[in-house]
Amino acid sequence: MRLLFRKYASDKRGNTAMVFALSLVALLSAVAGAVDFSQLLWQKRQAQDALDEAALAVAISSTNDTDTQKTIALTVFKQNVDAKKVNATITAMNFNSTARTFAMTASGTYQPYLLQLVGITSMPYTVNSSTIKAADGTLEVALVLDNTWSMSEALDGSQTKIQVLKTAAASLVSSVMTTANKSYVKMAIVPYANYVNVGTANRSQSWMSVPADYSTTSTKTCTTISTQTTCSGGTKGTCTGTQDGVPYTYSCWIVAQTCTTVNITPYTSCTTPTTTNYKWYGCVYNQMSSGKLVMPDPTTAYVGFLGTSQACLNPIVPLTNDSSVITTGINGLVVNIGSYKPETYIPSGLIWGVNVLSPPAPFQEGAAYDSKNKQPRKAIVLMTDGANTQYSTSSGSVSTANATQLATTYSDQKRVCDYAKSKNIEIYAIGFGVTDATSLANLKYCATDTAHYFDAQSSADLIAAFKTIGGQLTKVRITG
Repeated sequence: MRLLFRKYASDKRGNTAMVFALSLVALLSAVAGAVDFSQLLWQKRQAQDALDEAALAVAISSTNDTDTQKTIALTVFKQNVDAKKVNATITAMNFNSTARTFAMTASGTYQPYLLQLVGITSMPYTVNSSTIKAADGTLEVALVLDNTWSMSEALDGSQTKIQVLKTAAASLVSSVMTTANKSYVKMAIVPYANYVNVGTANRSQSWMSVPADYSTTSTKTCTTISTQTTCSGGTKGTCTGTQDGVPYTYSCWIVAQTCTTVNITPYTSCTTPTTTNYKWYGCVYNQMSSGKLVMPDPTTAYVGFLGTSQACLNPIVPLTNDSSVITTGINGLVVNIGSYKPETYIPSGLIWGVNVLSPPAPFQEGAAYDSKNKQPRKAIVLMTDGANTQYSTSSGSVSTANATQLATTYSDQKRVCDYAKSKNIEIYAIGFGVTDATSLANLKYCATDTAHYFDAQSSADLIAAFKTIGGQLTKVRITG
């Protein structure tokens, strides 16, 4: 190159000088263009990075308020762009609440240094960024929800616990089961109390063993009555009791009456024949073996028991990608049917939470387990508002537990959680207004880690817990 310049410099011919001059102008213009273009790309990259950060911040915030979104975006954008070096501003924002996407545009102008020599005084540019809040891979979630009688209480404010739960759970569904996620997100609902209701439509399934419904009719009987008891005195008052931890009052004799039996003229009393119907309402016993609760994926069928009235509440909603089915199931949760006011036995809820996620029967909507829990990712959201009050008898029925029996119940609860974790199922555990230390300790044990455990002592805490879980089950990512 030096020899070439020396040759041009020593050549006295006019055409050579002219060619050299023109070549020099072109060369200098190319160098100037390269320098300014490099600076343009640098500024554009700075604006793009700042815009991506702003879009992610808005998506993660979970707010749907336009003014709040704008404030967040502008603040984060300014924090991540050097205003002294980059002349760019956000010019457009658009949030799609249905698809959970957020799109932003920023525009800027680069003022060249060298290209001004050839008349180029400004170089405008535009950058775009869009985010989507979607499930992290295929996702299967079982909502194992307490709908025992204690959920009829109001923890704070005017709403009952079950009403707050419906709001919180529905919010989780709307944040995870979006239109964009429909093809790879499934949810199930497992309401639990004393027992779990697997749904009467499953009566003929191979994993169920249910006796036939039947009726009994009493016969007419007659008895001769020759005595009569009369009572007097005593004092009536109000007594208190608890049902699933919920206090109630009833009329009682606080000072007993004095009763005597006297002879009367004999007469005949006859009963009227009555018919009693026994049917299956979807309720199932626990599976027991050698005095221990059998873990999920059993090799023998579950036994459904008959009754004269329903002794289990809402039926299980199996895994589905239809968010309206899940939302309807949540909104339909009840805490009692007639006089049936159920108490708490958490292990059965957990067992059926695993059952709806497991690929083998019972229920087979779940995909095969992934050792890395990614394809699919399986999770249980366990929520309770109290402590276990029941234990499982050797027959699989449940009954009110004493201290020793409660210890067995909590041991079984831990065993089910361990089983779920052995399948790499994540467990989110939420205590809603729980004050019992043993219950809280066992919930914490069941949770996958501390980030999966929530001690919600108020309605706002519960709503926040479900919102946080929704965020953990989804993943914000840049899409463009």
